[in-house]
Amino acid sequence: MIEFREDQPRWQQVAAVLRQRIGDGIYRPGSRVPSENDLMQEFGIARMTAHKVMRALREEGAIYTVRGMGSFVSQPSDGSD
Repeated sequence: MIEFREDQPRWQQVAAVLRQRIGDGIYRPGSRVPSENDLMQEFGIARMTAHKVMRALREEGAIYTVRGMGSFVSQPSDGSD
């Protein structure tokens, strides 16, 4: 578990940890990321907090979700969009 700061919402702090793990290659493109339940266990957060983390990462394109299969790291953009 991480030690949360009081100056930033927990969901933002957990999302930052996951972004860092993606950037560091711990979670590689196409690999599965932790589920909401996994995040609840690892970080000691509520379900709604875990849900906000996943939603934020999906909205920014860092991950995608396949119903019934889980969430996965998106392929990096090649910048040609």
